[in-house]
Amino acid sequence: TQKEFSCINTSKTIKMIKKFIYLDIILLLFIIFANKGICKTIHEVHFENSEYELNIYKIYGSEKGKTLMIIGGIQGDESGGYLSADLYADIALRKGNLIVVPRANFLSIIEHKRAINWDMNRRFIPINNKITKEYYEDSVVEILKDLMAQSDYLLNLHEGSGFFRETWENNIENPTRFGQSIIADTETYYSKKKDETLFLGNIAKKVSKLVNERIDNPRYHFRFNNHKTFEKDTSHAEQRKSATFYALSNYEIPAFGIETSKEITDLEIKV
Repeated sequence: TQKEFSCINTSKTIKMIKKFIYLDIILLLFIIFANKGICKTIHEVHFENSEYELNIYKIYGSEKGKTLMIIGGIQGDESGGYLSADLYADIALRKGNLIVVPRANFLSIIEHKRAINWDMNRRFIPINNKITKEYYEDSVVEILKDLMAQSDYLLNLHEGSGFFRETWENNIENPTRFGQSIIADTETYYSKKKDETLFLGNIAKKVSKLVNERIDNPRYHFRFNNHKTFEKDTSHAEQRKSATFYALSNYEIPAFGIETSKEITDLEIKV
C-alpha cells in the first residue's frame, strides 16, 4: 500500500506552530505552502499485516538535491539503530530527499534477535526464486536493493561491541571492535559509471570530526573504520554480503555502516 501526504501538513507540526505568537500569520503561510506542495512524503507498506511488515518513507524536499537512504533495524537486537531511524520518518526537508527504512527487519526487532532465519545483513547476494519464496529476509532485501538504486548515498545504522581503535589498547578498545565507528568497505573507490573516485575515507573522517565536536566524552568519539573488504587478506570477508558492500559495488554510491557502541548503556545517548 502507498500513502502520500504533504510532509509539512501534519498534526504534529501544527501543534508546534501553536507555540508561536503570530499564530494566524504562520498558519496562513502554512496553508499556502502546503497547497503549493513545497514538500511531500510517500509512505509505502510492503507485506502488510505480516510479521515482517516493511514500512518505507520517501521524503522529498522543496528543492531538488541528492537522495540519502537510511536503514535501521536490519539486525533486531540493535535498538539504537532503528530508534534513530524512526526519528527521520517524520521530517521536512528544504533540499534533497530521504528514503528511510526505520525497521528493515521487523520480526527480528520484535524477537529482539540478530537474525531469524538468516542474518539479513548477510543476504545481499544473488538469490534464486526458491530461496526468495522460502525466507522472508530475501524478499525484504530485494526491496532494499531497489531502493539503493534510487539513492546517492547509503547509511546503515547499527550497534557494535566495544570501541573501535586503530591500535590495541585493551579487550574493549582495539581494532577488532566496531563501536563508535563509521565503517566503509574501502578508503577510496573508483566509479566506472561516473568516471570519478569516491573518497569514502575523507567523507567519514570529515563527518567524524564534526560529530566529535558535539560529543563531550572522548571515549565516545567516532573514528573511520576501513574494513578493506575488497582486499584478499581482509579480516572482514563476510562483509561482502552486506548492504554497504552491495550498494558500493553494484550502484557505486558512497555507503557507510554507522556503529554506536553496545557498551554505552544509556539508549538516549546512543540515539
